[in-house]
Amino acid sequence: MEHVIIPPLSELWYKGLIGSVLIIAILTYLLKKSSEKFQNNFMRLMSVVFAIAWFYAIIYEVSIDIWSVKDSLPLHLCRVSFIICIINFWKPKQWMFEWCIFLAIPAAVHAMLTPELTMGKSNWLLFYYYFTHAAMLFVPIFLSVVKKMKPRVNGWKNAFWYLQILVVINLPLNFLINSNYMYLHHKPGVDNPFLIGDWPWYILVLEFVFFLHLLLIRYIFPPKKKLEEIKI
Repeated sequence: MEHVIIPPLSELWYKGLIGSVLIIAILTYLLKKSSEKFQNNFMRLMSVVFAIAWFYAIIYEVSIDIWSVKDSLPLHLCRVSFIICIINFWKPKQWMFEWCIFLAIPAAVHAMLTPELTMGKSNWLLFYYYFTHAAMLFVPIFLSVVKKMKPRVNGWKNAFWYLQILVVINLPLNFLINSNYMYLHHKPGVDNPFLIGDWPWYILVLEFVFFLHLLLIRYIFPPKKKLEEIKI
């Protein structure tokens, strides 16, 4: 499958990044001022919208014959995180919230800063790319800022081990079916400063960098000793 890279600082790059950030900021601001009932109904509605978009993406890929086991399984960190965001917006759970905070946010940020369309380029694929990654940012920000959810003290550590589970699954699978889920078989084509060295050294560098990201996010979203589940 031909991968399409959106060059950083290009017009399309700016449009996708700025548009996503503005929508997230505006929605968060407006929803913070709305009633709790409206917030909860909005969460349920968006969970359904996200799910419909995900199912339509599968149908679209099959219809134009680009769906494949090597490229389309929900095994990339961003794809897994988007599915968890869908479920978490329908019925928030603490571990899912922590996944979204510590794993979905850095994955989405890097995906938006160095965009790579792994299924090719079309109007739908371009929209879906920014839609899913913006959702991965919006869900944890909304739950944190609007619904006041907080990670547990050890939430960042748990998230790191969740990530290792995906690595353990994808690393051998990539060699078995010649895929590149989570880019554990070879580097992505984007120009990312953290992609240092050849296989497998760049994987170790990314693990370390991701660990630093978790520490940074832990201080941006400080933990709360006493946790309260929100009611939907």
